[in-house]
Amino acid sequence: MSLEQTEEEQVEALKAWFKKNGSALIFGLAIGLSVIGGYRFWTDYQVSQAQKASLVYSGLQNHLIANDSPKVFETGEQLIKQFPGTPYAALAALGMARMSVQNNSLDAAEVHLHWVIDNADEDGLKHIARLRLARVLAAEKKYDEALALINNYSQGSYASLYSEVRGDILLAQNQPEQARGAYQQALDTIAANDKRRMLIEMKINDLPASDNAQG
Repeated sequence: MSLEQTEEEQVEALKAWFKKNGSALIFGLAIGLSVIGGYRFWTDYQVSQAQKASLVYSGLQNHLIANDSPKVFETGEQLIKQFPGTPYAALAALGMARMSVQNNSLDAAEVHLHWVIDNADEDGLKHIARLRLARVLAAEKKYDEALALINNYSQGSYASLYSEVRGDILLAQNQPEQARGAYQQALDTIAANDKRRMLIEMKINDLPASDNAQG
């Protein structure tokens, strides 16, 4: 068999394969291109949503600075309804919780903070909301509920914050020795150059002397 005949056979075989599979190949290419196009459209849409949400959140920050309570809640609800999948919605809920505390509406603050815990994508925002919610619950004298909310979080970069808040709640329950232990745990897990270290040390120094020290 000559080389020329072999090449002709290859061409014929390719023609036969394409005749048999060409439709599926074209369909597959079309699907692939549509997936790529859909992905690009989705990412462009996500970027566009984030940009719009950023502008709305900028307005919310101005309302918070101005202490304009009605505008804070109006803009915050807009962010949550229109841009729930962006971090700005969680930040808006934190802002509304803060304004609710200022208005002495602790029940409303609870609702906004729970929303962040349940819906935020970023763990950092969930931690912030959980810590603030624990303080709100403690202000309402719901001490057991506040402690239950934070007792399982003692690791990672937020460990010292959880321990400090736990100490504050225990002290509010008139349990100074347990509070001392929590504050010490906060000191043990905080960075050496963290400005909060001095505050935690002051809290420990302000506690009544322990029974062991008195003995």
